[in-house]
Amino acid sequence: MKATVIGLQWGDEGKGKIVTHLSKDYDCVVRYSGGSNAGHTVDYGDFRIVHHLLPSADLKRQKMMYIGPGVVVDLDVLLQEIEQIDQYLPYARRLLRISRQAHVVVPVYKELDEIIDRSRLSAIGTTRRGIGLSYANRALRCGLRFQDLEEPDRARNLLQELSRVWKISIDCEKVLNQMLAKYDLVRDLMIDSIEAIRALKDKNLLFEGTQGVLLDVDVGTYPYVTSTNCSSTGVQAGFSWPVKVDHIYGVMKAYTTRVGEGPFPTELKGEEQEKLRKLGGEYGATTGRPRRCGWLDLVLLRYAVEFSNCNSLIMTKADVLAGYDKVPVCVAYKINGRTIEEMNNLTNIDAVEPVYESFDGWESLQSTEFERFVTKIERELGIKFSYISTGPRIDEIIKI
Repeated sequence: MKATVIGLQWGDEGKGKIVTHLSKDYDCVVRYSGGSNAGHTVDYGDFRIVHHLLPSADLKRQKMMYIGPGVVVDLDVLLQEIEQIDQYLPYARRLLRISRQAHVVVPVYKELDEIIDRSRLSAIGTTRRGIGLSYANRALRCGLRFQDLEEPDRARNLLQELSRVWKISIDCEKVLNQMLAKYDLVRDLMIDSIEAIRALKDKNLLFEGTQGVLLDVDVGTYPYVTSTNCSSTGVQAGFSWPVKVDHIYGVMKAYTTRVGEGPFPTELKGEEQEKLRKLGGEYGATTGRPRRCGWLDLVLLRYAVEFSNCNSLIMTKADVLAGYDKVPVCVAYKINGRTIEEMNNLTNIDAVEPVYESFDGWESLQSTEFERFVTKIERELGIKFSYISTGPRIDEIIKI
């Protein structure tokens, strides 16, 4: 059995908790895209772990974790996360393997990331963690992979090449020595991609998506997107094997959030936004930035469901809305005098006006009001919910 968990919005849907909960039925959780710009918070009840690179496997159940070649890895963040899990579950390190073919975030990438974002006519709002530069240099074929650190002369040449390509000064010897010292601390976790595939292809695998469909580099709100395929389409490339995914879980909040710049039709303003942000604890796990908050957008969800081909819905944070008298839901857009319920692409959503349908609020998730809310979403999207999260802990979830 192979499955993937993806976000249906702009990320931050609570995928970490969902992956951790579902991982009990799988042998290994695989990260296939993104880097330390992702942030998945997992609340075990007696402690919390924020994952940026480590897959959100249920570590108490000793599930295996694999970071595939489609992920770009910041050694500093990786070491911090391993140190974090060692505090609570010291055996967890041995459950982790990392592809030797994964690219490494060179420290200078972060500086370039900031320079490029500042130089744009309109800022993208990048996390400035060097993720985009890692993928850019991978495409330019001058990136540095873990396997290169096993040949210092080759790694040195690649650093020198980076210096020439980007016309920046790099103390190659100093940077190399720092990276080699950190690599030595994780050398025992490395595995060739082909060895990983041979070991895992017949196992039950859960592929953990990062960000969300609306941030996918190809089908998201370009250019306000991440630098890789974070939808279900990225699984095969990020795993480096034509795996057949049997089940695609799409995770959505009961409302909408996004971090960074870009269009957001249902975004709230002023006190309304701040109320929802505080109730939902909407601050980035990676950057700490306050998230932009707004009502649920069914137009965007229809788009994300179609592009991801997800066949099962999971809702998070419906409990956050408990106590609202009315819960608006965007069911269509008005644009150029027309009302539309579907978007063929996302290039014009900054020019739309949302059309809302208002639902009676709920005091609990067992109420008929909440049931009507759920039924409306299922009917509009054409697929059913399989789980609904009832709180932040991994055990606060119900199967439908």
